[in-house]
Amino acid sequence: MTTGTMKTAVLMLAALTALASCASISREDCMAGDWQAIGLRDGTAGVRPDIQFDRHQRQCAKVDVTPDRTEWQRGYDLGLQRFCTPLSGLEQGQRGRINHNLCPAGLAAGFDEGHALGLREHAQKKRVQNVLNEISSLQDQNRAALAGLAAGGDDGMRADLHNTRSDILHLRLELGLERAALRRLEREVAAFRARVGG
Repeated sequence: MTTGTMKTAVLMLAALTALASCASISREDCMAGDWQAIGLRDGTAGVRPDIQFDRHQRQCAKVDVTPDRTEWQRGYDLGLQRFCTPLSGLEQGQRGRINHNLCPAGLAAGFDEGHALGLREHAQKKRVQNVLNEISSLQDQNRAALAGLAAGGDDGMRADLHNTRSDILHLRLELGLERAALRRLEREVAAFRARVGG
């Protein structure tokens, strides 16, 4: 298989996956009509109820089925009990997902605390990666400058090389600080897991 053919196959697979993800429910699920089980699955996944149920309605209309909102809501509320835990909030935050404030009053505080902590860890990991990316970019510039100097470059290239080396040193110091901050957050996450039973 040529590189072009492989790229085309990958793009087609990605498109098919995207199309599949747009369908909230299968035709078979519509026909079976176990709306409480479907609601349970949706609540456990922490999807937004109005948007998700609207998707179900549109999908099932294709096979002339009307979803049972009462049964679906009963299942959804049960599923939400599973979703709205401190550990689930933590995991959602670690993935950088938005808190849509779906949890009922009795469960919201624990979920929100976990989510906020996970989001802080997610953001700190991004900061570490951003510094690494900056260092990598400057190292590429250095290699290009060295190649230019080897080919008879001028004083401007030498100055650029000196500046990028200085920038890399500063970024390495910043990287150390960002990694230390990440380690502190990871210890905080571990303590949170231990406290809430994870």
